[in-house]
Amino acid sequence: MRDSGERIVSADSVATCSAIWFCYPYSAAVSHCPIVNKSVHPIWAGLYCKSVSIKKHGEGAIITAQYEGSESWSSTNDSRENTIEVSCTMREEPIESHPNFERWAGTPESPKSGIFDEDGKFAGWSSKTDGGKIMAGVKSYLVPSYSASVSYVSKTRPGLGGIGSMGGAAGLPSVGGKRQWMCTGISYATMADGKYKVSATYLLSGPNGWNKYIYG
Repeated sequence: MRDSGERIVSADSVATCSAIWFCYPYSAAVSHCPIVNKSVHPIWAGLYCKSVSIKKHGEGAIITAQYEGSESWSSTNDSRENTIEVSCTMREEPIESHPNFERWAGTPESPKSGIFDEDGKFAGWSSKTDGGKIMAGVKSYLVPSYSASVSYVSKTRPGLGGIGSMGGAAGLPSVGGKRQWMCTGISYATMADGKYKVSATYLLSGPNGWNKYIYG
């Protein structure tokens, strides 16, 4: 059945297909098998053999080969093949990180509703102020926590130097204020056609951005 097959293309531009044929006699099956990572699909030239199996059938053999490759390329820019997934949850942050903290609490030099110790560290809210009564007991607040994954097919092996660096990939949603994306991980796997399936993960900072002393 070398002249038939179904080509499936996934969202991240990875194309897969299979080919099945009968070989006689069984002893000749191995010599008629495609070579993994080298043999091309009999119909679609861009797909290469990923795996092959031989099943004895009477005096002959049924050969089944799986093929894999990337969808047609219109550019060498990998970012045009991106598949992006974004999720959002909530996480706790110290109240001191809130953009309006100084407007509510003041500073160690000029306190308002906040109480600061001798080292200038925030210690709580003053019950003698209206603002302090409203914020009584508040030590943290909930902020949106965004994470994202970007998957694509690359012609070249991706570098790993960008992990822990501030900045987002093409296609990630833009964010306002001081918020910044950071790459938190990269994984890749070699495809049968010599290209690479790549997945990179990103995390969005809190409202004040990532600490430049630590991540800059």
